[in-house]
Amino acid sequence: NIKPAVARDFSFMIQSCGMTAAMFTIFYMGVMIEKRSFTYCSIGGAIGIILGLEEIAPRMTPAEKKIGFVSIWFAFAFSLFWLNRNFGRHVHLEIQNFPGAYYWRAWVLFLAGFLGGIFSSIAGSGIDICSFATLTLLFRISEKVATPTSVCLMAVNTVIGFTWRQFYMGGVEAESWEFLAVCVPVVVFGAPFGSVLGSFCHRLVLAAFVYATDTVQFVAAYIIVDHNGKLSDSIMWSGFGYVLAGAVFFSLYSHAGLYLLENVDLDRGEAKEELSNKEAHDNQLYKDGDSNQAV
Repeated sequence: NIKPAVARDFSFMIQSCGMTAAMFTIFYMGVMIEKRSFTYCSIGGAIGIILGLEEIAPRMTPAEKKIGFVSIWFAFAFSLFWLNRNFGRHVHLEIQNFPGAYYWRAWVLFLAGFLGGIFSSIAGSGIDICSFATLTLLFRISEKVATPTSVCLMAVNTVIGFTWRQFYMGGVEAESWEFLAVCVPVVVFGAPFGSVLGSFCHRLVLAAFVYATDTVQFVAAYIIVDHNGKLSDSIMWSGFGYVLAGAVFFSLYSHAGLYLLENVDLDRGEAKEELSNKEAHDNQLYKDGDSNQAV
């Protein structure tokens, strides 16, 4: 029964503390992030979250915000699951051939950050998933690099969102401060601890967390909205439409990533052989349970 505006403001506030602490831990430990994604997505995200807070979020109903957000990211989780059926798929640790002709890779990262900032203005989170989707599906970056990158992006974006809400829009919702006082002692410890733990996990374990959390929030959102009597037929079918449209979009994203991998990022003559060797190597590591060596 918490209003979406309260939940969004609380999300900005708690992540400004927790994600910033996690980002410090990531930098201190030297955990690898995709620095180009962090830079360009942060710029786009700053513009997107301000535009969203001022012009887009106020025009949407609470039910539309909840259903639209969870439906799109449920589609992403399914697309990532479908892609990871091949345990040994080739992944990179950084974006290859950056910035590309006409700087298109930089523009893609900027647009991903911009859209993510808009999602964050609506639901309090979004730039992390937009960045994660772009890195894993299109640029074929390992989840072990994409995850800490998305954490750092979320830290920066939520600080901007909180600052804008507090000082330029009349202040965050008063109830959000009460939730913050209760949760912040836990989050400032839990978020850095999660960053440390995640650095030792196999990338497929991190991907499994994405599948689980996106599925749970999708189901829970429909249950909550329906319980409150606000799940009209139009909203329900719109949600299913978002899932279908998202699945198509992320599938195209994934196919574009495969094309880049085989025809641009890897030499044409060596691509098939390298992919085969990588698959055999990673599958053996995965079977042996060596999460520290597998990428």
